[in-house]
Amino acid sequence: MPVPGSLKRQPINMDEIAQLLERQFNLPTMETRAYLEMLERNRVDLDELAETLALSRSETWDLVQTMISRGLIIRAPGSKEAYSPLHPRMTMTNIFKIYEKVVVQDLRDRRATVDRMVNLLTPIFDERKN
Repeated sequence: MPVPGSLKRQPINMDEIAQLLERQFNLPTMETRAYLEMLERNRVDLDELAETLALSRSETWDLVQTMISRGLIIRAPGSKEAYSPLHPRMTMTNIFKIYEKVVVQDLRDRRATVDRMVNLLTPIFDERKN
Protein backbone atom coordinates (compact mmCIF):
# COMPACT_ATOMS: atom_id res chain seq x y z
CA MET A 1 0.00 0.00 0.00
CA PRO A 2 1.34 3.47 -0.80
CA VAL A 3 2.69 5.66 1.95
CA PRO A 4 0.23 8.43 2.93
CA GLY A 5 0.95 11.58 0.98
CA SER A 6 2.62 9.68 -1.85
CA LEU A 7 -0.49 9.13 -3.93
CA LYS A 8 -0.23 10.77 -7.33
CA ARG A 9 -3.20 12.03 -9.26
CA GLN A 10 -4.05 9.67 -12.07
CA PRO A 11 -6.51 10.09 -14.90
CA ILE A 12 -9.84 8.47 -14.13
CA ASN A 13 -12.63 7.11 -16.25
CA MET A 14 -15.77 8.61 -14.74
CA ASP A 15 -18.06 6.08 -16.44
CA GLU A 16 -15.99 3.13 -15.24
CA ILE A 17 -16.04 4.38 -11.64
CA ALA A 18 -19.79 5.06 -11.81
CA GLN A 19 -20.47 1.57 -13.19
CA LEU A 20 -18.30 -0.06 -10.54
CA LEU A 21 -19.96 1.77 -7.65
CA GLU A 22 -23.42 1.10 -9.04
CA ARG A 23 -22.65 -2.60 -9.56
CA GLN A 24 -20.93 -3.14 -6.20
CA PHE A 25 -22.86 -0.79 -3.90
CA ASN A 26 -26.04 0.21 -5.79
CA LEU A 27 -24.88 3.84 -5.86
CA PRO A 28 -26.75 5.66 -8.64
CA THR A 29 -24.56 6.85 -11.50
CA MET A 30 -25.72 10.46 -11.14
CA GLU A 31 -24.54 10.57 -7.51
CA THR A 32 -21.14 9.29 -8.54
CA ARG A 33 -20.91 11.82 -11.36
CA ALA A 34 -21.89 14.65 -9.01
CA TYR A 35 -19.38 13.54 -6.37
CA LEU A 36 -16.57 13.31 -8.95
CA GLU A 37 -17.43 16.78 -10.26
CA MET A 38 -17.29 18.12 -6.70
CA LEU A 39 -13.88 16.52 -6.10
CA GLU A 40 -12.46 18.73 -8.84
CA ARG A 41 -13.41 21.86 -6.86
CA ASN A 42 -13.32 22.90 -3.24
CA ARG A 43 -17.00 23.71 -3.28
CA VAL A 44 -19.80 23.95 -5.82
CA ASP A 45 -23.10 25.75 -5.66
CA LEU A 46 -26.44 24.29 -6.67
CA ASP A 47 -26.69 26.18 -9.97
CA GLU A 48 -23.15 25.21 -11.06
CA LEU A 49 -23.84 21.57 -10.29
CA ALA A 50 -27.20 21.65 -12.10
CA GLU A 51 -25.52 23.10 -15.18
CA THR A 52 -22.62 20.63 -15.08
CA LEU A 53 -24.92 17.62 -14.73
CA ALA A 54 -27.57 18.96 -17.14
CA LEU A 55 -30.29 18.68 -14.50
CA SER A 56 -33.00 21.05 -13.41
CA ARG A 57 -32.47 22.98 -10.20
CA SER A 58 -35.16 20.88 -8.52
CA GLU A 59 -33.56 17.59 -9.63
CA THR A 60 -30.18 18.84 -8.45
CA TRP A 61 -31.64 19.84 -5.07
CA ASP A 62 -33.07 16.33 -4.62
CA LEU A 63 -29.77 14.79 -5.70
CA VAL A 64 -27.80 16.92 -3.22
CA GLN A 65 -30.16 16.03 -0.37
CA THR A 66 -29.75 12.33 -1.10
CA MET A 67 -25.97 12.70 -1.26
CA ILE A 68 -25.95 14.49 2.09
CA SER A 69 -28.06 11.72 3.64
CA ARG A 70 -25.67 9.07 2.27
CA GLY A 71 -22.66 10.92 3.66
CA LEU A 72 -21.02 11.81 0.36
CA ILE A 73 -21.06 15.59 0.69
CA ILE A 74 -21.68 18.33 3.22
CA ARG A 75 -23.03 21.85 3.04
CA ALA A 76 -20.09 24.21 2.51
CA PRO A 77 -19.45 26.54 5.44
CA GLY A 78 -20.91 30.01 5.03
CA SER A 79 -23.33 29.22 2.24
CA LYS A 80 -26.87 27.92 2.03
CA GLU A 81 -26.47 26.48 -1.46
CA ALA A 82 -22.84 25.43 -1.81
CA TYR A 83 -21.59 21.95 -1.11
CA SER A 84 -18.26 20.19 -0.63
CA PRO A 85 -17.34 16.54 -1.07
CA LEU A 86 -16.14 14.52 1.89
CA HIS A 87 -12.71 12.90 1.69
CA PRO A 88 -12.88 9.78 -0.53
CA ARG A 89 -12.01 7.49 2.40
CA MET A 90 -14.93 8.87 4.44
CA THR A 91 -17.24 8.75 1.42
CA MET A 92 -16.40 5.13 0.63
CA THR A 93 -16.74 4.17 4.30
CA ASN A 94 -20.22 5.72 4.35
CA ILE A 95 -21.20 3.98 1.10
CA PHE A 96 -19.96 0.66 2.44
CA LYS A 97 -21.79 1.03 5.76
CA ILE A 98 -25.09 1.72 4.00
CA TYR A 99 -24.55 -1.27 1.73
CA GLU A 100 -23.54 -3.48 4.66
CA LYS A 101 -26.71 -2.54 6.54
CA VAL A 102 -28.85 -3.55 3.55
CA VAL A 103 -27.00 -6.86 3.13
CA VAL A 104 -27.28 -7.73 6.84
CA GLN A 105 -31.01 -6.95 6.80
CA ASP A 106 -31.45 -9.04 3.66
CA LEU A 107 -29.70 -11.98 5.36
CA ARG A 108 -31.93 -11.60 8.43
CA ASP A 109 -35.02 -11.56 6.23
CA ARG A 110 -33.89 -14.68 4.39
CA ARG A 111 -33.12 -16.44 7.68
CA ALA A 112 -36.62 -15.59 8.91
CA THR A 113 -38.03 -17.08 5.68
CA VAL A 114 -36.02 -20.26 6.24
CA ASP A 115 -37.38 -20.54 9.79
CA ARG A 116 -40.96 -20.00 8.58
CA MET A 117 -40.57 -22.65 5.87
CA VAL A 118 -39.16 -25.15 8.36
CA ASN A 119 -42.10 -24.52 10.70
CA LEU A 120 -44.56 -24.82 7.83
CA LEU A 121 -43.08 -27.95 6.23
CA THR A 122 -42.04 -29.94 9.31
CA PRO A 123 -45.62 -31.06 10.16
CA ILE A 124 -46.04 -32.37 6.60
CA PHE A 125 -42.82 -34.32 6.90
CA ASP A 126 -43.74 -35.65 10.35
CA GLU A 127 -47.22 -36.79 9.18
CA ARG A 128 -45.82 -38.99 6.45
CA LYS A 129 -44.00 -41.09 9.04
CA ASN A 130 -47.32 -42.40 10.38
